[in-house]
Amino acid sequence: MATFYMVEMHYPASEDRAEFDDFYHNHISMLLTIDGFQSAQRYECTHAARAPFMAVYRLRDPDVMTSENYTSKAGRNSVDPAFRAKMTNWDRNLVHGDIESMDVPDGSSMVLIDRHTPDSPALPDGFTPLEIVGLDATIVQRGVRIVPDGDAIAPDTPGEGWTVRTFRPIHAPRHPG
Repeated sequence: MATFYMVEMHYPASEDRAEFDDFYHNHISMLLTIDGFQSAQRYECTHAARAPFMAVYRLRDPDVMTSENYTSKAGRNSVDPAFRAKMTNWDRNLVHGDIESMDVPDGSSMVLIDRHTPDSPALPDGFTPLEIVGLDATIVQRGVRIVPDGDAIAPDTPGEGWTVRTFRPIHAPRHPG
């Protein structure tokens, strides 16, 4: 089982988007210096969504998020206040799943399906289930599918209580060092 820290948010398209992207690039560089952060990649949703931006970090284990090394450098307060004031729909979920990597190569996509209530229908076939194990726990379950070669058509929502989003990478996967 692999552990991933998934951060999603909305940041309005504005004149400071390039500055925000520069800040986030540097923020990821800082996070990758923390023992236990193994990779990072940012994504943007291909369609309108409540939280169209996401960053996914592969972690050694869930305890990385409560380590002194993490809590002394990172968290919501590590974001520049000028950018933090514009960020909305900011959710952080810690997940476990039987997937080695969520790295998405250029030209490929990640499809996420989020289960909002326990009584929603079952996760559709073709998705790797991700168990929510910490932080904001804003959803009950998440499914992921990496779709190669840009062939990412979001599947139909399997019923009430689910949200489906398709993401493209903003940059290549990054690793410590």
